[in-house]
Amino acid sequence: MIKPTRILMLMVYVIAILAAVSLLMPKEVKISEKQVIRFPQASDVLPANQPTYKNIDKLTDQFDTSNPKNTGGSKQNGHSKTAQGNDSIKSQDSTKKNIQAYRPPDSLRLKPELKIQYPEGQDSLLFPFFRALTSLQEKTATRLVRVLHYGDSQLEGDRITAFLREKFQQQFGGGGVGVLDIVDKLHTKTSFYQKADRRWIKASIFGRTFRRTNSKYYGILGSYYRFLNPATGYNEFGENEYNFSTPQPLFRKASYIAKPLKTTQIAASVSYRALASATPKQKAVQNIKILYRNQKAPFELRINVKNDSSIRVKVPVSDEFNYYQHKLTKPLEQVQIKVVGTQSPQIYGVALDANQGITFDNIPLRGSSGVEFTRIQREHYRKLIRTMNVKFIVLQFGVNIVPHVLTNYEWYEKMFYQQLKFLKSLDPELSILVIGVSDMSRRTAGGYTTYPNVPLIREAQKNAAFKAGCAFWDLYEAMGGKNSMPSWVFHKPALANRDFTHFTGKGALIVSEMLYKAILSEYDKFYQLYR
Repeated sequence: MIKPTRILMLMVYVIAILAAVSLLMPKEVKISEKQVIRFPQASDVLPANQPTYKNIDKLTDQFDTSNPKNTGGSKQNGHSKTAQGNDSIKSQDSTKKNIQAYRPPDSLRLKPELKIQYPEGQDSLLFPFFRALTSLQEKTATRLVRVLHYGDSQLEGDRITAFLREKFQQQFGGGGVGVLDIVDKLHTKTSFYQKADRRWIKASIFGRTFRRTNSKYYGILGSYYRFLNPATGYNEFGENEYNFSTPQPLFRKASYIAKPLKTTQIAASVSYRALASATPKQKAVQNIKILYRNQKAPFELRINVKNDSSIRVKVPVSDEFNYYQHKLTKPLEQVQIKVVGTQSPQIYGVALDANQGITFDNIPLRGSSGVEFTRIQREHYRKLIRTMNVKFIVLQFGVNIVPHVLTNYEWYEKMFYQQLKFLKSLDPELSILVIGVSDMSRRTAGGYTTYPNVPLIREAQKNAAFKAGCAFWDLYEAMGGKNSMPSWVFHKPALANRDFTHFTGKGALIVSEMLYKAILSEYDKFYQLYR
């Protein structure tokens, strides 16, 4: 039996040898412009001083919505309550003198790192969206104003978006939850539970369901759904081809062809049911829109609204995007939508909207870095934007690039710029805000530190935004900057998860409040000076 003292001595020798070897080896070897091999160092395994984490007490004090003093932003006498305090100065015209004299109300007086940034001389980039908000505030708007909030897994479960939607609807009117997907595998939303047939097959601009052979006529959620009809075939080009993305028995031969059904009519359904946790605003749905494109064959829509109404309608062939709208007379409890036909249309989602006001569509693209929008056919996308009256697009990406540490992100800047330029080309009245990557941490000796490439990715996003003529909001700095993520994780209650990447529900609310006040601060200035 080996004595414990000998085992301890052996461990000391091994550590000493590893430390000596690490001193002789370089920290990293650059093999190309984009690839670097990093060698383990003694500091990675030996004890070290714990990194200094940022103090976020002032941030949480200011933006924690459970704090009674942070309740500004509701409507009062037709104007923004945040613009009614004694500390705001009403302008008489839109001259430079008045711009310099303007002082925002206390609740919107933000530090520079919390404010929205613009390219030099282009601080009017959000004015088209602000004009739409003004028409809502002054009750002259004739259409629902729509905002698209694209992002990665940070947005899943309607996180961040739900709070923004609720706050803006309190301020400018509206209700409902915007466009919902056909299939929700996570079931993490707190407003509506949805259930869909297994017949639905998804195609999207990114992920496992992306194929180069997909139709490029995707919806505003970056996807479309079709159902499989073995009697007529699913393939986009009308060929009788079985799609093996549907559930298959084990050990089935690859040459298997499904037997045709006796009928060529197929029905696929989806239902949405309001949850007890849904807010009154979320339940305030006044119309249901089924978004589609059916260039091959007509189909039938069967809509059954619990305690309200039922309808069957024939939808003719159309080569362009369209939607069928079903108006409600009571608050929505549950609705089932069934699509029946010989060939499936492309179904882009179901919008649960109010008739007036504003709504935010929550669009998480898990795993995406925001460089896939150009996969959508341009004219079709333009039709989507204008038909749905989209006035504002918010893009929140970056965390999926961070784990792959490089020293140069010019390639990402170029790719992201191309996406922004593409989105800007859809409508001259479309405002776009880029949200920079959030802080992310990795384990090091003695604690957690910010990935060294986070600031580089942030700068690439900011440069791309400014070159494309888009506004930018720095979430990294808003969180507290370097080594702020551990403070969010270790906060009581936790504001971020133990993956040191994703926000908790509480943290998402604080991020939403910061973003809401950053946007409202700019709008308040616009409303006071330019209306």
